[in-house]
Amino acid sequence: MTTLDIAALRSFVAVVAFSGVRRAAEALYLSPAAVSGHLRRLERELGCRLVEGQGRGIGLTSDGEELALRARLILQEHDEAVQTLRGPQPDELLVAATEHAAEFLVPTVTNALSRVFPEKHIRLRLTRSAQVRRLADDSRADVALMLNQASRASRSVASLPLQWVGLDDAPRDQVVLFERPCAVRDLAIAALGKRRHRVVKECSNLASVLTTVRNGAGVTALPRTGPIPHGLHCIEDLPTIPNVQLYLALSRRVNERARATLVGSLRTALADPAAP
Repeated sequence: MTTLDIAALRSFVAVVAFSGVRRAAEALYLSPAAVSGHLRRLERELGCRLVEGQGRGIGLTSDGEELALRARLILQEHDEAVQTLRGPQPDELLVAATEHAAEFLVPTVTNALSRVFPEKHIRLRLTRSAQVRRLADDSRADVALMLNQASRASRSVASLPLQWVGLDDAPRDQVVLFERPCAVRDLAIAALGKRRHRVVKECSNLASVLTTVRNGAGVTALPRTGPIPHGLHCIEDLPTIPNVQLYLALSRRVNERARATLVGSLRTALADPAAP
């Protein structure tokens, strides 16, 4: 019977969240070659293609979309079982973040934490904002980045503009969105109001959203946290979407010095997407 390796699944989920191997490798503190090796191992064990090149990033095949959904659930059950039975470790910090914050903001967080806590091993949990809030409320995440609905003891870091993106010739009445619950989805639908539109695909992860939009199926709404994803353009002729709030929650294991460093680093990165 085929057994999937947890480390390989973690690399795959990171590649999906970061839309590429290089940023996923940086976030996981692995080499790009190691992450690519994990992807090849999964494809070899499952006997199917999971990812394909898409500009400077990656796209998911239909099998990749299926695994992305299941891999996240597997990792969630695995990590929660380990944490429940083993408890939090003094040499680790867990960063939980919504996928919307993954590509540009999570590296900012992990780099800042590494400077303040060089002796700590940083683990990532990339998931939906609702799950991030639960991890923060249960004090299982040491650092949590989420959108719109704050957890207990969280603070607003920034108000993020939302923008419509797609191909220049994308049909404006066809929309690609995250599955519910999703704060960005709700704001985008509300902004369209009575304007004629149809949700042509609901996705469980950001890579699937971007793959579908790059294939010309429609437009989507994304927070402006960095450059527009490769191959896509800002769509100016659709209704303006209200901003979404970015919240940061920290556990008691993260001191005030680290809190100030994290908030400052995030605000710098959002003001200048090229900032480290």
